[in-house]
Amino acid sequence: MKAIFRHAMPAVLMLAVAGALPPAGWARKAASRTLPVSENLESRDFPLLAMMRAALGWAEALRADEALAALGRERQARVDAAKGCAPRPACLVDAWAWTPDDIAAVDRALERVLRNRAMAKALVTERMRASGQFALHAGRDDAALLSAAWADAAAAMNRILAVYGKGEAPLYPKIDANIFDVAQPGFAYAVEALGAVTRSQDRAEDLIFEAPLRYALGLLLMNERTDAAAFLPLLAGDNVATMSALPDIKWRRYPYAALLVFGHGPEDGQSRTGVLGHLRLRLAADQFARGQAPVIILSGGNVHPNRTPFNEAVEMKKELVAHYGVPADRILIEPHARHTTTNLRNIARMMFAAGIPADRDSLILSDPATIAYIGGKQLAERNMTELGYQPGRVMPGPGPLALRFRPDPVSLHVDARDPLDP
Repeated sequence: MKAIFRHAMPAVLMLAVAGALPPAGWARKAASRTLPVSENLESRDFPLLAMMRAALGWAEALRADEALAALGRERQARVDAAKGCAPRPACLVDAWAWTPDDIAAVDRALERVLRNRAMAKALVTERMRASGQFALHAGRDDAALLSAAWADAAAAMNRILAVYGKGEAPLYPKIDANIFDVAQPGFAYAVEALGAVTRSQDRAEDLIFEAPLRYALGLLLMNERTDAAAFLPLLAGDNVATMSALPDIKWRRYPYAALLVFGHGPEDGQSRTGVLGHLRLRLAADQFARGQAPVIILSGGNVHPNRTPFNEAVEMKKELVAHYGVPADRILIEPHARHTTTNLRNIARMMFAAGIPADRDSLILSDPATIAYIGGKQLAERNMTELGYQPGRVMPGPGPLALRFRPDPVSLHVDARDPLDP
């Protein structure tokens, strides 16, 4: 991401982390955990809701719950009553939000269904725990895990409403903000129209979360913030040739499992990668030619400048192939990460999904200042603040331009507080 020439800035967004970092749990196994790679925007941001739809018996049980049916009617009445409200668009958007009482009512309904052992197995055991997508809550019992996951989903929907419906600032407003001037009457009308269209999609078989989910996703679509759904399925497309080649790799012949390169976004609209990106790619090509690892993983999304059409990972792959002759089937692209925190997280996810040995070191390659940043306290604190965990173990490398890395399966945890890259 937009790494250096920025690391000299003060501790922007760096909040103090109380106490020592928790044990990373390097021994945890992730063999049964794979990255869901054939998803759409909805299931990437809100896997719990997709799972509740699909888990045996859950949709029927939720539709039959009288308290949920009453809540659904109450929420519809709230939306309908807001048609003449002011100030707009905020009051229109707020009518779709999950209130604390709403969230608690749904939570109680989920707990009622969960009391049935077969239902608990169908959703929590066979889908939620098996997916790894709720890893931060994995230590809880089934009821607490489902409750926490539902609270996360509701909060994420509300966050989408606040940022892309009301114009509140996201964590990174320069690259992730609402693209409209929310004070203009035209935007208020667009929000009103979105509500009308969403209500027209109501179906008798809808679950309690369907309409507010459609509304939240509609705001992302209006803002053209659908980055999370790009390049899916992830292990197909640009990655299919490499995925076909991976089973034949003799991993023990190489000192490292993979070479990891993070993008550097330019600030102008013409450049396809930032200046440091070119240098990182030269390093990767050289280390690949020396036989240090059998595969290169490139990480970076459509980030800088804001709403750029150029994808960092895609452009880096083109350069490696065209300028350095790296075989295309030895390159994996991770095209979603928007920050250094999620570079690490998403690469960890890809390693587990692609079957790259997680019990062997991989090598992060970069320029000196970025290596110091990735290997230092500041990024570790930022990981805890923004992700809630360390995506893997970062260790000193064999030289000043490299670090060793081993992924942690907690990285599979989905967090739609950033709906562009959950």
